[in-house]
Amino acid sequence: MSASPRASLHPLRYVASAAACALATQVDPLLGLSDGQPPVLQIGLGVAFAVVLLFGLAHALPVMLVTLAQGVLAGQTPLAATLNAALIGVLVCVGTQVLRTFPLQPYPRMRADHYAWFIGVALLLAIARGASDAWTSGAPFYLSDWTLHAAAHFAGTLLVVQLVAGWIGRLQLQRLMADLLTVLPWLLLTLGVTAALFLRVLDGPEPYMLVLPAVLVWSAIRLKVRWMSLLLVLMNAVALYGTQTGLGPFGSETPLRALLLLQAFVITMSIAPYSLSITLNERAAASRRARTREAQLLDLFDGSIQGILIHRQFQPLYANRRAAELLGFQSVADLMGQHSLADMVVADDLPVISSDSNRRLLASGRVLPMQLDVVRIDGQRRTLDSVIRQVSWDGAQAIQATFIDVTDDLRARREQRARLERQDGQLAAIMRLSVDHALSAGDDAALATLTEVVADALSVSRAGVWRLDVDTGRLRCMDLYDRRRIDVDRGHVSGAVLAASAFPDYFAALRSGRTIAAADARRDPQVHEFTGGYLDAEGVSAMLDAPVFLDGRLAGVVCLEHTGDVREWAHDEQRFAGEVATLLGRFLVARERHRAQAEQVRLSAILDATPDYVSTVDTDLRITYLNLSARRTVGLTGSGLPDKLLVGDLYPPDAYRHYLKVELPAVMKDGIWVGETRLRKHGGGSVPMSAVRVAHRGADGRVQFISSVLRDISDIKRNEQALRVANETLEQRVSERTAELAQANERLKDLDRLKSMFIASMSHELRTPLNSIIGFTGVVLAGMAGELNTRQHDQLTRVYGSARHLLALITDVIDISKIEAGFIDVFEERFEVEAVIDEAVQSVTPAAREKKLDIEVRVPPGILVQADRRRLLQCILNFVSNAVKYTVEGTITVEASVRGSWLDISVEDTGIGMDDTGLARLFQPFERIDSHLRVKTPGTGLGLYLTRKIATELLSGSVDVQSTPGVGSRFTLHLPREGSGRATEGSRP
Repeated sequence: MSASPRASLHPLRYVASAAACALATQVDPLLGLSDGQPPVLQIGLGVAFAVVLLFGLAHALPVMLVTLAQGVLAGQTPLAATLNAALIGVLVCVGTQVLRTFPLQPYPRMRADHYAWFIGVALLLAIARGASDAWTSGAPFYLSDWTLHAAAHFAGTLLVVQLVAGWIGRLQLQRLMADLLTVLPWLLLTLGVTAALFLRVLDGPEPYMLVLPAVLVWSAIRLKVRWMSLLLVLMNAVALYGTQTGLGPFGSETPLRALLLLQAFVITMSIAPYSLSITLNERAAASRRARTREAQLLDLFDGSIQGILIHRQFQPLYANRRAAELLGFQSVADLMGQHSLADMVVADDLPVISSDSNRRLLASGRVLPMQLDVVRIDGQRRTLDSVIRQVSWDGAQAIQATFIDVTDDLRARREQRARLERQDGQLAAIMRLSVDHALSAGDDAALATLTEVVADALSVSRAGVWRLDVDTGRLRCMDLYDRRRIDVDRGHVSGAVLAASAFPDYFAALRSGRTIAAADARRDPQVHEFTGGYLDAEGVSAMLDAPVFLDGRLAGVVCLEHTGDVREWAHDEQRFAGEVATLLGRFLVARERHRAQAEQVRLSAILDATPDYVSTVDTDLRITYLNLSARRTVGLTGSGLPDKLLVGDLYPPDAYRHYLKVELPAVMKDGIWVGETRLRKHGGGSVPMSAVRVAHRGADGRVQFISSVLRDISDIKRNEQALRVANETLEQRVSERTAELAQANERLKDLDRLKSMFIASMSHELRTPLNSIIGFTGVVLAGMAGELNTRQHDQLTRVYGSARHLLALITDVIDISKIEAGFIDVFEERFEVEAVIDEAVQSVTPAAREKKLDIEVRVPPGILVQADRRRLLQCILNFVSNAVKYTVEGTITVEASVRGSWLDISVEDTGIGMDDTGLARLFQPFERIDSHLRVKTPGTGLGLYLTRKIATELLSGSVDVQSTPGVGSRFTLHLPREGSGRATEGSRP
């Protein structure tokens, strides 16, 4: 497996650490002024210190290995080289641990307070390392050598560690280039002054020695610590080079003096400017942070949700934006421009604020909470919740007020209090209804209590409960309480009905299951269908309707109605309506259960009253129910059943086997079985029974129980036996009786013919004197026998009319008798139908004209028919005369049309018409229609009877009628065009 990138990086770090230390030890000899003297700078210790500070104590090992190798190569004994390497390792580790333990921030982020620790540690390391370099085994130890080596190590450590501390970290090239443009002038200026001092021979160093510190101070002010560390390295390199070449102020000195002066210069120029740069940068950063914090505080104050106002005698001294907003000003400047804010405080609160007691408390340092009302600059009155205290402002005492607007909070609290009170009322109402025994029992009288309690709990004018009839889709009001009409039936009404089809949007909203909360009922799309009728009539402005569901189906609704202004329904009110709907659902369930129980009792009573045997059996063949007759049949007393009563206990063995093998499988498969069985009888024996067994299935399709209805068929069995005996002699008795009936039938036919012949003969004898009476009466009325007075003329007219009516009756009776006796003759001829119809119409025209009736004839010309003209005229005349008799106003229409080999003649009137009862009696003899015209219209009731006889028996046709009460009637005669019995086309109607 390959090593991770992080793991592969550590060996490279160790190699880099060793290489840096080796390079530093090679550079050190190049930094001397002359042979025999130690270098001015020794950077090896500084590099080792920086490596361990950066990468950890573990990197002291490559430092020690490099030092050991260089010592051995320089001719030291292995022991001396090892001790020297160990000393280096111990020094850098101890120094690193000290700097990592005591400063607040670890290296390389050094601050001014950290820098003192670093100088101390670096000095101690330099002194220890200098002592090691100055000591030689077997030679005297010189303090001067120790000092020179310690100074060299100290100076080198200062420069290297400072440079590494400034430039180790995340370096962004773009930012470095931007910084370089700013710092380059100061770098060049400082290096120029340093070069002028150390790279040329001067008569005296005093002017430049004074200029260089000043330039360094300005550079420390302008440059960051990073660039300052680089400047110090470059400046000391210039000084070292100038001294080495003898151009600087120290080049004219002796080598030892020049070394000491240059070391002092390097150390001084490393500590003083660097520490000054750190301090100045920290102060600049602190100043920036202070300004930023001040701006942040101001932004915090301006962005605060609390208003902050400092005033003296109500004259504003300071205010944030929120204070201006809370007091109604457009800006802080508008508020500060006010001479006094006292006028904004409500007069009742001003004395309280300015009271002596409050002043003493504020003077003692107390913080006073206070609530006051103010009138904003825009005229609104608001309530402020404030905290005031005494503060010092511009050397004088002032009042600081921190306040917020609690007007909405107070309103919300009042609304919350009202909501809590409302919810308490709703809870009390629910509790009261929950313990109402009448409501829980499904008593209809409890609905009045429910609607009253709900109306009082929600303070609505009307509260109603409605029940939906699923079959009819109609919503019926069970109880509606109207507080405005309490003087009428205590404000309760019921029975109103709403059809779902008339309010589709409303019922769709109910079926969605959500409570309808219509704040403005006239505009709400769910209840807008009531606008213009119900809402306007009752003055309802808002509706809160909660649907009631039973078994997942809409079963009813609780309707709460508010009158007056529109009303927003709160969430708790909607929840309360839903709870009331739940109570109504429980009531409906209880009522249905109560009715079911009552129905069960009623059915049990009915079943107990029936003589049939009724039982129910579960799937384990246990008897679960027996009616009274069944219990008596099997010898059980009381209303209860014995435990573990089984089907096999009630049937004989053979009947029980048939039950298991035939009856039970059939009823389980088909759902029903019908047949006969035998039931064990109390006291012994068995009773034959007819049985009907039905399987009752649940919602899952499984059989839950089987019901049986058995009936005692003992008498039927005995009758069947007797019937079988009687059937054996039945054929002989039937033959004898049939012969007797045939003889009696022949005698009846003879009698009927004799009756018809007698009636025909007698009618002929009656018609002869009637014709004489009619003739002589007509002569007298015509004045041939002398003048008649008015009374005589009127009486003779009545005699004349009655005689003619009697003659018509006798004629009809004769015709009917002849037809029934078969003595009437048919004389067929070919003639035009139009002439016959005109003759019939002319006969009734005077009567129609007297009643102002119009007669329309619609007969196509040229229609010929082969029939008995006199009998056809008689039929048409009967139809037309009846139409005139029973038509008060309007039109009588006579039509004729050809339909294949058949001729259809119809007479339609606009008379009184007939209902189904009249049509059923229409063609019976001596039957007349019951109407207000019956008294005024003469008739015998034989005309239509005779017409149908003539049409069917003489003309081989038929008659039908269509009639509507109050609209009129249409009589139609159908007859063959080619004579009786010779129609070949079409079908007989």
